[in-house]
Amino acid sequence: MNTVIKGVGIYLPHNCFSSEEVETMAGYEEHGVRHGIVQMITGCKTRHYVGDEEISSDLAAKAASEAMENAGVSSDDIDALLFCSVTQDFAEPATANVVADKINIRNGYAFDVKNGCNGFLSGMDVADSLIKTGKAHTVLVVSGEATSRWIRFKYESKKDLLVGSPVTLSVGDGGGAFVLQGEKSGKGILKTFFRTIPELWNNNVMWGGGTAYPRDPEKMYIPGTTKPLIDMHVSMGDAFIVKLLDEVGWSVEDIDFMASSQVAKWIVEKSRQKFGVPAEKTSNVLEKWGNVASSNIPLAVYDAIQKERIRDGSRVLLVGGAVGFNICVMAVQF
Repeated sequence: MNTVIKGVGIYLPHNCFSSEEVETMAGYEEHGVRHGIVQMITGCKTRHYVGDEEISSDLAAKAASEAMENAGVSSDDIDALLFCSVTQDFAEPATANVVADKINIRNGYAFDVKNGCNGFLSGMDVADSLIKTGKAHTVLVVSGEATSRWIRFKYESKKDLLVGSPVTLSVGDGGGAFVLQGEKSGKGILKTFFRTIPELWNNNVMWGGGTAYPRDPEKMYIPGTTKPLIDMHVSMGDAFIVKLLDEVGWSVEDIDFMASSQVAKWIVEKSRQKFGVPAEKTSNVLEKWGNVASSNIPLAVYDAIQKERIRDGSRVLLVGGAVGFNICVMAVQF
Protein backbone atom coordinates (compact mmCIF):
# COMPACT_ATOMS: atom_id res chain seq x y z
CA MET A 1 0.00 0.00 0.00
CA ASN A 2 1.51 3.32 -1.11
CA THR A 3 0.40 6.82 -0.14
CA VAL A 4 -0.59 8.66 -3.32
CA ILE A 5 -1.24 12.38 -3.83
CA LYS A 6 -4.76 12.42 -5.30
CA GLY A 7 -5.52 16.15 -5.18
CA VAL A 8 -3.67 19.46 -4.71
CA GLY A 9 -5.12 22.84 -3.79
CA ILE A 10 -3.83 26.30 -2.88
CA TYR A 11 -5.17 29.67 -1.82
CA LEU A 12 -3.55 33.11 -2.02
CA PRO A 13 -4.99 36.22 -0.33
CA HIS A 14 -6.07 39.04 -2.63
CA ASN A 15 -3.64 41.66 -1.30
CA CYS A 16 -0.43 41.60 -3.35
CA PHE A 17 2.62 43.79 -2.70
CA SER A 18 5.86 44.37 -4.59
CA SER A 19 9.22 44.27 -2.82
CA GLU A 20 9.57 48.03 -3.27
CA GLU A 21 6.19 48.57 -1.62
CA VAL A 22 7.06 46.50 1.46
CA GLU A 23 10.46 48.20 1.69
CA THR A 24 8.63 51.52 1.86
CA MET A 25 6.30 50.10 4.53
CA ALA A 26 9.36 49.06 6.56
CA GLY A 27 10.92 52.54 6.42
CA TYR A 28 13.68 52.13 3.83
CA GLU A 29 13.32 55.72 2.66
CA GLU A 30 13.06 57.03 6.22
CA HIS A 31 16.38 55.38 7.14
CA GLY A 32 18.12 56.26 3.87
CA VAL A 33 18.28 52.70 2.54
CA ARG A 34 17.95 52.23 -1.22
CA HIS A 35 15.20 50.08 -2.67
CA GLY A 36 15.91 46.71 -4.26
CA ILE A 37 17.75 44.96 -1.42
CA VAL A 38 14.97 42.45 -0.67
CA GLN A 39 14.74 41.28 -4.28
CA MET A 40 18.53 41.28 -4.68
CA ILE A 41 19.11 39.08 -1.58
CA THR A 42 16.10 36.73 -1.82
CA GLY A 43 14.84 36.93 -5.41
CA CYS A 44 11.31 37.80 -4.26
CA LYS A 45 9.44 40.31 -6.46
CA THR A 46 5.88 40.06 -5.10
CA ARG A 47 4.03 38.40 -2.23
CA HIS A 48 0.47 38.17 -0.88
CA TYR A 49 -0.69 39.33 2.57
CA VAL A 50 -3.86 38.35 4.40
CA GLY A 51 -6.68 40.84 4.80
CA ASP A 52 -7.72 42.19 8.20
CA GLU A 53 -10.33 39.48 8.72
CA GLU A 54 -8.34 36.50 7.39
CA ILE A 55 -6.59 34.01 9.67
CA SER A 56 -4.56 30.84 9.15
CA SER A 57 -7.53 28.46 9.20
CA ASP A 58 -9.25 30.46 6.43
CA LEU A 59 -6.28 30.01 4.11
CA ALA A 60 -6.02 26.30 4.89
CA ALA A 61 -9.75 25.70 4.49
CA LYS A 62 -9.90 27.34 1.06
CA ALA A 63 -6.87 25.38 -0.16
CA ALA A 64 -8.36 22.18 1.27
CA SER A 65 -11.65 22.71 -0.55
CA GLU A 66 -9.85 22.92 -3.90
CA ALA A 67 -7.71 19.87 -3.13
CA MET A 68 -10.79 17.79 -2.25
CA GLU A 69 -12.56 18.92 -5.41
CA ASN A 70 -9.55 18.00 -7.52
CA ALA A 71 -9.31 14.61 -5.80
CA GLY A 72 -13.02 13.93 -6.20
CA VAL A 73 -13.61 13.35 -2.49
CA SER A 74 -16.10 14.82 -0.06
CA SER A 75 -15.73 15.86 3.56
CA ASP A 76 -17.29 12.52 4.58
CA ASP A 77 -14.37 10.69 2.95
CA ILE A 78 -11.70 12.32 5.13
CA ASP A 79 -10.41 10.03 7.89
CA ALA A 80 -7.80 12.47 9.24
CA LEU A 81 -6.99 16.15 8.83
CA LEU A 82 -3.49 17.42 9.67
CA PHE A 83 -2.92 21.17 9.96
CA CYS A 84 0.79 21.75 9.34
CA SER A 85 1.91 25.39 9.58
CA VAL A 86 4.28 27.81 11.23
CA THR A 87 1.39 30.18 12.02
CA GLN A 88 -1.82 29.17 13.75
CA ASP A 89 -5.09 30.78 14.85
CA PHE A 90 -4.36 30.67 18.59
CA ALA A 91 -2.44 28.76 21.27
CA GLU A 92 -5.22 26.23 21.92
CA PRO A 93 -7.08 24.28 20.64
CA ALA A 94 -5.39 22.85 17.57
CA THR A 95 -6.15 24.91 14.45
CA ALA A 96 -6.93 21.63 12.67
CA ASN A 97 -10.22 21.59 14.59
CA VAL A 98 -11.17 24.98 13.15
CA VAL A 99 -10.30 23.93 9.60
CA ALA A 100 -12.33 20.73 9.99
CA ASP A 101 -15.32 22.76 11.15
CA LYS A 102 -15.03 25.22 8.25
CA ILE A 103 -15.00 22.48 5.61
CA ASN A 104 -17.53 20.26 7.42
CA ILE A 105 -15.34 17.27 8.29
CA ARG A 106 -17.36 15.51 11.01
CA ASN A 107 -16.10 11.91 10.91
CA GLY A 108 -12.34 12.37 10.99
CA TYR A 109 -9.45 12.80 13.42
CA ALA A 110 -7.94 16.33 13.31
CA PHE A 111 -4.66 17.49 14.85
CA ASP A 112 -1.75 19.89 14.31
CA VAL A 113 1.76 19.01 13.17
CA LYS A 114 4.33 21.71 13.86
CA ASN A 115 7.90 21.60 12.54
CA GLY A 116 8.83 25.03 11.19
CA CYS A 117 8.82 25.29 7.42
CA ASN A 118 9.00 21.48 7.22
CA GLY A 119 5.60 21.16 8.86
CA PHE A 120 3.85 20.17 5.64
CA LEU A 121 6.43 17.51 4.77
CA SER A 122 6.29 16.21 8.35
CA GLY A 123 2.50 16.06 7.99
CA MET A 124 2.85 14.06 4.79
CA ASP A 125 5.14 11.64 6.61
CA VAL A 126 2.61 11.20 9.46
CA ALA A 127 -0.19 10.75 6.91
CA ASP A 128 1.90 8.13 5.12
CA SER A 129 2.25 6.24 8.42
CA LEU A 130 -1.49 6.43 9.15
CA ILE A 131 -2.31 5.08 5.71
CA LYS A 132 0.30 2.31 5.68
CA THR A 133 -0.73 1.08 9.12
CA GLY A 134 -4.39 0.98 8.11
CA LYS A 135 -5.50 3.68 10.54
CA ALA A 136 -6.72 5.90 7.70
CA HIS A 137 -7.44 5.62 4.00
CA THR A 138 -7.90 9.28 3.04
CA VAL A 139 -5.89 12.00 4.80
CA LEU A 140 -6.07 15.75 4.20
CA VAL A 141 -2.78 17.58 4.88
CA VAL A 142 -3.23 21.36 4.98
CA SER A 143 -1.29 24.53 5.74
CA GLY A 144 -2.35 28.12 6.20
CA GLU A 145 0.45 30.63 6.63
CA ALA A 146 -0.28 34.21 7.70
CA THR A 147 3.34 35.08 8.44
CA SER A 148 2.81 38.73 7.48
CA ARG A 149 1.28 39.15 10.94
CA TRP A 150 4.78 38.53 12.35
CA ILE A 151 6.68 41.00 10.15
CA ARG A 152 8.24 44.03 11.82
CA PHE A 153 7.55 47.17 9.78
CA LYS A 154 8.96 49.69 12.26
CA TYR A 155 12.71 49.84 12.96
CA GLU A 156 14.49 52.24 15.30
CA SER A 157 17.76 52.40 13.37
CA LYS A 158 19.26 51.77 9.96
CA LYS A 159 21.43 48.99 11.41
CA ASP A 160 18.43 47.10 12.81
CA LEU A 161 16.62 47.56 9.51
CA LEU A 162 19.46 46.10 7.45
CA VAL A 163 19.87 43.13 9.81
CA GLY A 164 16.22 42.27 10.27
CA SER A 165 14.30 43.25 7.19
CA PRO A 166 15.59 41.75 3.92
CA VAL A 167 14.76 38.11 4.72
CA THR A 168 11.58 38.78 6.69
CA LEU A 169 10.17 41.07 4.00
CA SER A 170 10.33 38.19 1.51
CA VAL A 171 7.77 36.11 3.42
CA GLY A 172 4.25 35.87 2.12
CA ASP A 173 0.88 34.40 3.07
CA GLY A 174 -0.97 31.50 1.52
CA GLY A 175 -2.49 28.08 2.00
CA GLY A 176 -1.80 24.67 0.51
CA ALA A 177 -3.35 21.22 0.74
CA PHE A 178 -2.85 17.63 -0.44
CA VAL A 179 -5.39 14.82 -0.39
CA LEU A 180 -3.48 11.60 0.27
CA GLN A 181 -4.93 8.12 -0.20
CA GLY A 182 -3.74 4.55 0.05
CA GLU A 183 -3.35 2.76 -3.25
CA LYS A 184 -1.78 -0.53 -4.30
CA SER A 185 0.48 0.76 -7.06
CA GLY A 186 4.02 1.85 -7.79
CA LYS A 187 3.04 5.48 -7.31
CA GLY A 188 3.10 7.66 -4.22
CA ILE A 189 5.60 8.38 -1.46
CA LEU A 190 8.50 6.00 -2.12
CA LYS A 191 11.18 7.10 0.34
CA THR A 192 11.83 9.84 2.90
CA PHE A 193 14.77 11.09 4.93
CA PHE A 194 14.25 13.33 7.96
CA ARG A 195 17.01 14.61 10.22
CA THR A 196 17.09 17.09 13.10
CA ILE A 197 20.20 19.02 14.15
CA PRO A 198 18.97 20.19 17.59
CA GLU A 199 22.02 22.23 18.54
CA LEU A 200 21.02 24.78 15.87
CA TRP A 201 17.60 25.49 17.39
CA ASN A 202 18.64 28.97 18.56
CA ASN A 203 18.54 30.59 15.11
CA ASN A 204 15.67 32.69 13.74
CA VAL A 205 13.56 31.97 16.83
CA MET A 206 10.07 33.49 17.07
CA TRP A 207 10.30 33.94 20.83
CA GLY A 208 6.84 35.30 21.62
CA GLY A 209 3.65 33.45 22.41
CA GLY A 210 5.17 30.51 24.28
CA THR A 211 5.83 30.01 27.98
CA ALA A 212 9.24 31.72 27.77
CA TYR A 213 7.79 35.09 26.68
CA PRO A 214 3.99 34.70 26.78
CA ARG A 215 2.98 38.37 26.58
CA ASP A 216 5.93 40.39 25.31
CA PRO A 217 4.83 42.16 22.08
CA GLU A 218 8.46 42.85 21.11
CA LYS A 219 9.07 39.10 20.88
CA MET A 220 6.30 38.60 18.32
CA TYR A 221 8.37 39.30 15.20
CA ILE A 222 10.40 37.08 12.86
CA PRO A 223 14.05 38.06 13.54
CA GLY A 224 15.41 37.15 10.09
CA THR A 225 18.72 35.67 11.36
CA THR A 226 19.05 32.68 9.05
CA LYS A 227 22.65 32.39 7.77
CA PRO A 228 23.70 29.34 9.87
CA LEU A 229 20.51 27.57 8.84
CA ILE A 230 20.98 28.37 5.16
CA ASP A 231 24.56 27.09 5.24
CA MET A 232 23.44 23.85 6.87
CA HIS A 233 20.47 23.50 4.53
CA VAL A 234 22.67 23.62 1.44
CA SER A 235 25.31 21.17 2.69
CA MET A 236 23.02 18.61 4.33
CA GLY A 237 20.32 18.81 1.67
CA ASP A 238 22.83 17.84 -1.00
CA ALA A 239 24.03 14.82 1.01
CA PHE A 240 20.51 13.58 1.64
CA ILE A 241 19.51 13.95 -2.01
CA VAL A 242 22.43 11.74 -3.09
CA LYS A 243 21.50 9.10 -0.51
CA LEU A 244 17.82 9.09 -1.38
CA LEU A 245 18.40 8.84 -5.13
CA ASP A 246 20.67 5.87 -4.54
CA GLU A 247 18.09 4.06 -2.40
CA VAL A 248 15.14 4.56 -4.76
CA GLY A 249 17.26 3.79 -7.81
CA TRP A 250 16.85 7.16 -9.52
CA SER A 251 19.52 9.09 -11.34
CA VAL A 252 19.51 12.89 -11.54
CA GLU A 253 18.30 12.54 -15.13
CA ASP A 254 15.28 10.57 -13.89
CA ILE A 255 14.00 13.52 -11.83
CA ASP A 256 11.14 15.30 -13.55
CA PHE A 257 10.74 18.04 -10.95
CA MET A 258 12.25 19.22 -7.67
CA ALA A 259 10.12 21.30 -5.29
CA SER A 260 11.95 22.81 -2.35
CA SER A 261 11.86 25.33 0.47
CA GLN A 262 11.77 28.90 -0.85
CA VAL A 263 14.06 30.88 1.46
CA ALA A 264 16.17 32.49 -1.26
CA LYS A 265 16.41 32.03 -5.02
CA TRP A 266 20.17 31.51 -4.91
CA ILE A 267 19.82 28.43 -2.66
CA VAL A 268 17.63 26.65 -5.20
CA GLU A 269 19.92 27.77 -8.00
CA LYS A 270 23.05 26.55 -6.22
CA SER A 271 21.62 23.07 -5.59
CA ARG A 272 20.25 22.88 -9.11
CA GLN A 273 23.60 23.68 -10.67
CA LYS A 274 25.50 21.31 -8.39
CA PHE A 275 23.34 18.35 -9.41
CA GLY A 276 22.90 19.41 -13.00
CA VAL A 277 19.11 19.72 -12.77
CA PRO A 278 17.68 21.97 -15.53
CA ALA A 279 16.06 25.20 -14.35
CA GLU A 280 12.68 24.18 -15.77
CA LYS A 281 12.68 21.18 -13.43
CA THR A 282 12.97 23.28 -10.25
CA SER A 283 10.54 25.49 -8.37
CA ASN A 284 10.85 29.26 -8.16
CA VAL A 285 7.50 30.36 -6.75
CA LEU A 286 9.43 32.57 -4.33
CA GLU A 287 9.69 35.17 -7.07
CA LYS A 288 5.93 35.73 -7.32
CA TRP A 289 4.61 34.45 -3.96
CA GLY A 290 7.51 34.89 -1.53
CA ASN A 291 8.62 32.48 1.18
CA VAL A 292 5.31 31.03 2.39
CA ALA A 293 6.82 28.78 5.09
CA SER A 294 5.10 25.36 5.25
CA SER A 295 2.93 26.22 2.25
CA ASN A 296 5.98 26.42 -0.03
CA ILE A 297 5.85 22.75 -1.04
CA PRO A 298 2.14 22.55 -2.01
CA LEU A 299 2.40 25.93 -3.76
CA ALA A 300 5.40 24.77 -5.79
CA VAL A 301 3.77 21.44 -6.68
CA TYR A 302 0.50 23.12 -7.66
CA ASP A 303 2.34 25.62 -9.86
CA ALA A 304 4.30 22.82 -11.55
CA ILE A 305 1.11 20.85 -12.23
CA GLN A 306 -0.52 23.93 -13.78
CA LYS A 307 2.50 24.40 -16.03
CA GLU A 308 2.51 20.65 -16.88
CA ARG A 309 5.95 20.19 -15.39
CA ILE A 310 4.45 17.53 -13.14
CA ARG A 311 2.25 15.00 -14.93
CA ASP A 312 0.97 11.51 -14.31
CA GLY A 313 4.06 9.34 -13.82
CA SER A 314 6.44 12.19 -12.95
CA ARG A 315 9.25 11.50 -10.51
CA VAL A 316 9.43 14.34 -8.02
CA LEU A 317 11.77 15.30 -5.20
CA LEU A 318 10.41 17.34 -2.30
CA VAL A 319 13.20 19.04 -0.34
CA GLY A 320 12.74 21.05 2.85
CA GLY A 321 14.80 22.87 5.45
CA ALA A 322 13.37 24.39 8.62
CA VAL A 323 14.35 26.18 11.82
CA GLY A 324 15.05 23.75 14.60
CA PHE A 325 17.12 22.68 12.52
CA ASN A 326 15.33 20.10 10.35
CA ILE A 327 16.03 18.73 6.90
CA CYS A 328 13.83 16.52 4.72
CA VAL A 329 14.04 14.88 1.32
CA MET A 330 11.08 12.92 -0.08
CA ALA A 331 10.77 10.93 -3.31
CA VAL A 332 7.26 10.88 -4.81
CA GLN A 333 6.01 9.13 -7.94
CA PHE A 334 2.95 10.96 -9.35
